[in-house]
Amino acid sequence: MGKNSKPDVETLKKDPAYRQVLELDFDDMIPFVLDHIRRRTFFSLLYTTLNAALFLFIVYVIISGLHHGHLNWSLTIRQSVTGIFAGSILVIPLHELLHGLAYLILGARKIKFGADLQQFIFYVTADRHPVTGGELYFLALTPFVAINLLIAVVTILWFPQTVLFSATFLLCHNIMCIGDFAIINCVLQYAPHRVYTFDEIENRKSYFYEEVNLP
Repeated sequence: MGKNSKPDVETLKKDPAYRQVLELDFDDMIPFVLDHIRRRTFFSLLYTTLNAALFLFIVYVIISGLHHGHLNWSLTIRQSVTGIFAGSILVIPLHELLHGLAYLILGARKIKFGADLQQFIFYVTADRHPVTGGELYFLALTPFVAINLLIAVVTILWFPQTVLFSATFLLCHNIMCIGDFAIINCVLQYAPHRVYTFDEIENRKSYFYEEVNLP
């Protein structure tokens, strides 16, 4: 195997150079997310800080808008409610399509979109397609980065009057990115070892392996 090539699933399972460090059942996603988002890393700090900043910005926009007459209570409620609905519900297909696009860029082809409505979780998976830890960062963060940039640019350049809607939309969407940030935190705990992960759709499980230094 070349220096820059990735091991396939069978190699990860059977080669002693790789050790399984986690087996994650899709049904256990919420406990996994809540456990790993609490780990103190740069990414969990980014997640918390950005969401707190957006919340404070929303409060400022409302107070300032009402005081200076840019907003009234009716407009404030309309923009806030539609922002919450769009950022929590309507954005889901775009978010998952961006995950799917990231998988395509990484070479995956057996891509499946799914949902667990009991846990209110939506996901994209690529059956038995290993990705490295670095690729997982790209895969997890693509929707977060793309949607934040898109909404910010569109609002600033063309629709500054909808800033309350946009900020509320982004806050709700970013909160829903909690699973993406939890996955990154999971990979970070195994650094500096090289990490690989893949999903098995039939078993509804994700597997994480780390590269070990053999004597």
